[in-house]
This record gives sequence, C-alpha cells and structure tokens, in this order.
Amino acid sequence: MAKTHILLSEQENLLSMASSSASNSHIPLELTLNILHHLPVKSLVRFLCISKQWRHLISSQDFIKKHLKLSIESNRDCGIILRHFDDSDFLRFLFAPLFDNNQFGNAVEIHSALQLHILHHCDGLVCLSDEKDEVAIWNPLIRKYRKLPRELVEKPSGFEHCTRAFAFGYDPQNDDYKVLRVVEFYNAKRHLTEFEVKAYSLKAQSWKKVEEQWPDKKLSLNPGSASLNGAVHWLVDAPQSKIESLIAFDLATEKFRFYKAPDQPDDEERVFPALEVLGRYLCYSVLVNHNDTTYHEVWLMKEYGVESSWTQIYRIGQGEVPGIFAYRPLMFSKNGKEVLLEEAREHYMNLVWYDMENKTGQRVENRSFPCGFTASICTGSLLLLDGDNVIDPRNEIPSEGLNLLVEALYELMFEL
Repeated sequence: MAKTHILLSEQENLLSMASSSASNSHIPLELTLNILHHLPVKSLVRFLCISKQWRHLISSQDFIKKHLKLSIESNRDCGIILRHFDDSDFLRFLFAPLFDNNQFGNAVEIHSALQLHILHHCDGLVCLSDEKDEVAIWNPLIRKYRKLPRELVEKPSGFEHCTRAFAFGYDPQNDDYKVLRVVEFYNAKRHLTEFEVKAYSLKAQSWKKVEEQWPDKKLSLNPGSASLNGAVHWLVDAPQSKIESLIAFDLATEKFRFYKAPDQPDDEERVFPALEVLGRYLCYSVLVNHNDTTYHEVWLMKEYGVESSWTQIYRIGQGEVPGIFAYRPLMFSKNGKEVLLEEAREHYMNLVWYDMENKTGQRVENRSFPCGFTASICTGSLLLLDGDNVIDPRNEIPSEGLNLLVEALYELMFEL
C-alpha cells in the first residue's frame, strides 16, 4: 500500500507540473529535480524541448551524474541491447526494457549510423569497434555517439602484428571515461613477444602511450574484458602454469596489478573461462569437468581486490536448464534471486532466467526478439547528451511543446 501511495503521489505531482506549465506557475526546484531524477531516459530526452530552463537543467553534468547514480543503485531504467544481422546482412540493434516481473518489453530498433560490433559497456555507454580499428563510444538510448580518432600501431622492427584487444571503463578519480588498447606482436623466428599499450581519454579527446607497459611478456591476453572500480580486467594465460590469473589496469594510476582466479582443485579441468561484471561484483564463469561430469560455475569477488573473497554463487549441472550447455551470465533480477543467462545454441541465442535457490531455469519468451542475436546489458544514462564532437544522427530533437510533455507524463503513469 505504501509503495502504491508513493507512486500515485508522484503521478499527481507530475500531472500538476504539466498542467501548471502553461500558466507559468512556479514549482520548487528541489521538487522538480527529485521528480526528474527518477524518470527514465526516454522521458527526459523528450522533456528537453519543454523550455530552455529544462534543457539546461537536464543537460547539466550534476544532473546527469545524479540520475546515473540513482539508476545504477536502484537497477531501474535497465534493459538489454540485442545485436543481430538482418536478411541483407545489415547489422541492427534493438533495445528491450526490463520490468519488475522479470519480463522484457517489446524490442524496439535503435537506429544507429555505426556498423560496428559491441566490445564493452559501462554506465549506459557502449564501446564499439570493427576489424579496421574504427572505435566509437555510443549511448544507444539517446542515439548519440563519439568517434575516436584513429591511432597508428607502432610495430617493433622484426615483429608481426598478432592480436589486439580493447577495454572501456570509468576513471572516477579523474571523472573520465577511457578506452585502453593492447596490441600483441609476435616474432616467430625468435619466439619473442612484445606489447603496446595506449589509452584514449574522452575528456582530453586524445590517445597517449601508457608508460608502464605490459608487465610480463610471457602472458597471453584472453579476449573479453570487465570494467569495475576504476579498472579494466582481463584473464591471462601463463605457459606451463595451471594457476589462472587476472590482470587489472587502474585507469587513474595507469598501473597493472595481478589477482588470482578462484582456486582450482587438482582433479578438475576448467575450460572456456570468462570475466564479466555481475551486479557490482567482478564475476568469473567457467565450465568445469570433474569425474566425467560437466558443470557451469560462476564466482563473485565479494570484496574487490581480495583474492580470498571469491565466492561461488551457483553451479549448474548439465541438463538442469533448457538448451545446450553454454551460458554467459548477464545480470541479476531486480529481487536478486535469479540471474539472466545468455544460452548459446548452434545458430541462435536464447535468454534464460536461472533461479539460484531452486536450481531451475525459465527460458525468456518474447516474440519481438530476433532469432539470432547477442545480448548486452544497458543502463539508462544521459552521458554524451551534449559536448564537443558528439554526433546526433537525427541532427535535431523534435520540439512539440507542452502537448509532448503531457503525452509523455501519461505514458509514465502507466509505466509506474
């Protein structure tokens, strides 16, 4: 009853705001901010056209940061981005919002001018790239993006370009979003390896070479990274070592450090390890073979940076949930009792809600989802709303005045 009363009060306040705007009545700024901070990005973008004052308010960095903080803490305004190729082999993106009952709304196409692949995501921003090293930072919910300038690879003499990897994360110490590029070179004749590490700052809008280079040339970088606590992380392989390690790069200090993965018993074989961020924790997922039985395990580092805090949160035996035995954890449900898994099939993907307590799985049924897709989590964010070199493919935001405000507020009432 209390929650219903609060929601009704918010609706009344919102409608009062809409009806009084025409008569120029004054609403306390604190009340206006409190309401706006709790609205979804979709509504806030539409409200930009109400007045110059509202546009200035919503576009301010203080407002954007506060709104993002509340979105992350409450896990609201959250959903998934689906990436798939259509019949013409054209890359398309769709967004489906997540509701409180673990149901997803209809997947709506997000028009993007970029034919790039999703690498990483952080705070509602998505890092995109392709095989030609074109990189962009995209906010899919407001449709805006920034293309990064191309940066030459400085190949050492006698080495061949082998592989490269990107990571993307937030540097809270400098209030900056950064892209890290690691390029691995290999000299086949001499069996030598070299690395080049460079970082791009969205605040400085430039690349720079990281002075502290790759810490151990015997380590091989695994694809896929995870961003958390101002650092980006990779799994690394050490030759002739059974102990798996994580390497972290602090985006503020630009220093590397190592952590051990969860302990592995001698009689277990681990394959296909991966790093994710699940909830607010660093997450390690892996397939385990033990006594002719295969399990899918997921561990969380409950206290960041403390290796002894690795805790197994679930283990799925083969056949416990529907589909082929290959899962990737994406997100917790809003009550924290279930985890959304991406289930890999031969030609397409499924999503499954896994109940960690009852050890049961329920496949997500949504007719608006394409048959073949990969999924990424997206939090509603106003980052990249304005700023230098930010590109809006729509060129302008439609202005429809007060009628647009009232229409959006009524939509919000039904959502609440």
